[in-house]
Amino acid sequence: MTLSAPIPLTDFSHRATAARALIHDMLTELFGIEPELTYEFYREWNGCWRARVVLSGAVTGRLEFTFMLTASGGLLAIPRPLPERWRNEIGIPASDGSRWTVNNDGQLVSFCD
Repeated sequence: MTLSAPIPLTDFSHRATAARALIHDMLTELFGIEPELTYEFYREWNGCWRARVVLSGAVTGRLEFTFMLTASGGLLAIPRPLPERWRNEIGIPASDGSRWTVNNDGQLVSFCD
């Protein structure tokens, strides 16, 4: 089944807690441990919301996420850069249970397709 492509999230009101939880769960799944995270949310010039996330503790680094909404209203946080494991093996999880990836053409597509 082909899902409609997610759209940029432009209304971030009341979503910060859900965004933090989604990113935390994604990174815990990726690393197998609970990372210590610091978040900075900001709005891009085009109205889309993003987050800068700094990882500290046992795993260190920095990722940026772009927020999207799936057709069913689920929150999707696309990491930049996109770890190959998410792209090729497990997909990027959304809060509605769907999983997404970026194809060879750079298009966001359902991980199941």
